[in-house]
Amino acid sequence: MASIRAMIRARYVSPSKAPGGSLRFSFQDLVLLRTARQLRAARISRRLVSDALRTVQAQLPSHLPPNGLSVAAIGGRVVVHETGKTRDALSGQLLLAFEVRVVDGSFQFIDAAPRTDDAAAAERDGHFTAALELEGTDIDAAMAAYRACVSRHADMAACANLGRLLHLQGRISEALELYQKVENPDSDLLYNLAVALEDLGRTDEAIVCYNRVLELDAGYADAHHNIARLWHLAGDKRRAVRHWSAFRKLDAKRSADRDPPQG
Repeated sequence: MASIRAMIRARYVSPSKAPGGSLRFSFQDLVLLRTARQLRAARISRRLVSDALRTVQAQLPSHLPPNGLSVAAIGGRVVVHETGKTRDALSGQLLLAFEVRVVDGSFQFIDAAPRTDDAAAAERDGHFTAALELEGTDIDAAMAAYRACVSRHADMAACANLGRLLHLQGRISEALELYQKVENPDSDLLYNLAVALEDLGRTDEAIVCYNRVLELDAGYADAHHNIARLWHLAGDKRRAVRHWSAFRKLDAKRSADRDPPQG
């Protein structure tokens, strides 16, 4: 109820008084309340929630269209459109998605329907691309978009990038917890996990994790580099030299592939 009162004070919603003093909300009010709740649940910053609500408020029609409507948001940007109409690029990049319909005279909020494999892959790619682009302008929005991609699609690359941003903000324990929840992690996510363990001073666990990276991908140069350094610090020169040698060979090959000889 406190959140509803806050929405009323901010004039996002303007309910009328029904007999008996109860509040009566319009369909626009209900859409705004639902949008606010879902954005807060996704841990969006208050500023972005405010921006998103103003966007929805500006785009909502005065009456619910016959076919219903859908609300889609990413970061602080929200798109409102009638159900069944073609989505533009932005509205395909969903942080939250729901539809509003009238059933037996009552408003119903319906979560987005399951997608086909191709549609789900396209949606996942849209989420990930949008999150990547937001990294340069709005870290909070980028993190929110990555969270959506992780929760909606269980996307491992989005998980790795979200963890990386948490790590850069000094929230290393949060990043570690995020990584450890992933079943069957790939080499990139394991590498991020190893770096987090290392930065938390858990070097023995970091070494084990770097070894797991190399079991999946023996050509992971940065993993060779980091584990060589840790073995050197641990006083195991034999293992350190072996991984330094592997790193130098891979790094030389990487440089040659990047800068081929000019003919």
